[in-house]
Order: sequence, then structure tokens, then C-alpha cells
Amino acid sequence: MKKFITVFVFTAALLTNNAFAQFGEPEVRKIDAPKNLYDEGYRTGFGINLALTDFGFGAGGQFRLGLKPYTEALISLKISGLKDPTEQTFTDFLGYRTTPDKYQRVISVPLYIGVKQRFFPEKIADNFRLFSSISAGPAFAFSYSYFNDINENGFRENDARIYGFTERTNDIFTGWGDSETHWGMGGEFTVGIDFGDNFSNLSTVQFGYTMNYFPNGIQVLQPCKADLTRINQAPINACEFASTVAVGPNGDFAPLEQANDPRKYFGSAQISFIFGWMW
Repeated sequence: MKKFITVFVFTAALLTNNAFAQFGEPEVRKIDAPKNLYDEGYRTGFGINLALTDFGFGAGGQFRLGLKPYTEALISLKISGLKDPTEQTFTDFLGYRTTPDKYQRVISVPLYIGVKQRFFPEKIADNFRLFSSISAGPAFAFSYSYFNDINENGFRENDARIYGFTERTNDIFTGWGDSETHWGMGGEFTVGIDFGDNFSNLSTVQFGYTMNYFPNGIQVLQPCKADLTRINQAPINACEFASTVAVGPNGDFAPLEQANDPRKYFGSAQISFIFGWMW
């Protein structure tokens, strides 16, 4: 009997050890080395950049050049509008849109050169490549008249009942004859994601901040305003374009005062979508 018990205990212990061996922890699998465009042979690329900012819609192109496995150089050129942040556009019941105090429309064409760096390649899958970029460069701007300033007084007579006539606003294709050019500097900072396992295709979404600075300023809003509370009185701070504006049919006038200074800095949050190719 004792021999039987001894054999039974020995057999049970052996089976238990085998069971633990079968259901033990598996071997730790090594993480696959992350892939990157540089080592995969994709050193250059081009994408179409579509952007939305507080100023509206912008479009352009972006050239990419691989420098290291997770680092790329960027060259971006795009065209977009610039606005004064205080602008407000109104639409009447006929669908007619107007922006009070608007003086000039502005189109900017910045050329940015920068660097892009991918982050956490060992932690995040290769089809969800997180990156950040910073760029800077020269900015060219083109401004042209928002309305037909017939008397060139820097103020839009917008009510025929008060001024005897109305100066009409221009559409986006009119007023180029009274245009100005401006040079400045700009830059942008972005955080984004490159999507997809196919490195030959570019599919990118990025968020960031873009800015432009023009040292001489751009007159976006009207430099003058009429003070209708001081009829037939001398201006306190006369406008550089003219000192008075005619009011009513009896020869009355209102003083034109300084209203808005040229704006030097334009900054806005932005979201961009880039679609293109790598080779």
C-alpha cells in the first residue's frame, strides 16, 4: 500500500509539472524595427497642400527631401488671402455680401523652407507616423481696392441719402488697377500625421499656426471715417487723404478722422491636408 501511495504521489507531481510547463508564459516577442521612408528608398516627394485658416482657403504645393531616416527638409509655396481679424462680412436678403470698413483685399504668397521630424517611431505603428515641422521664409503680398474710391479720400461713401451718391464695391476680379505689392517674412509651426503603409503615396493631415509680418504694413481697413456727430466742424485728427466729406444737399460737410492704421502682423491657426507622391 505504501509503495502504491508513493508511486501515485510521484506520478501526480510529474503531471503537475508538465501542466505548468505547457501553460507557462510565452516567450517575449521582439518589436519589429520601425520602417522609414529614407531607408525604404523614398527620398523625395511632392504634395498638393489644401489649407483652411481664419482668413479663408489656401492652396499650394510642398516638396519633401529626406535627410535622415526620420528627418525631412520641406519647401512650401502656397497662395491664400489675408484679412484683418476684426472684419465682419454681412449678407443681405438678396445675397449681396459686404464688409464694412474694408479698404483693400490682400493675397499672400509665402515661400517657406523648413524641417520635419517624426516622433516615437518605436511606439507608434508605421501607418500612423506622428511628426512636427517648423518653417520660415519670405512672404510676398498683393493688395488691391475693395471699392471704387471715386474721390480718393480713403473712405467709402456707402449711403446715397447721406452723401448724395454711393461708391460701389469691387468683385474679386476688379480693382487690380489700384494695386500695391508688399514684402515681408512669414513662418509656420505644425503637428501632423502621415497615414498609410504605402510609402509611395502621401496622405497627411496637420494642425498648426501660420504667421506673416510686413514691416511697412498693409492698409486692410479704411484709413478714414466720417464723424457725423460733428457736422461742419473741423477734424480733430484729420485723415491723411482728406479732411472733410460732403453731407446732404445743402453744402454741409463732416470731418474725416483717422480710423485704422496699416496692419503689420497676420497670424492664424490652420488645418492642412496634403496629398501627393514619394519616390
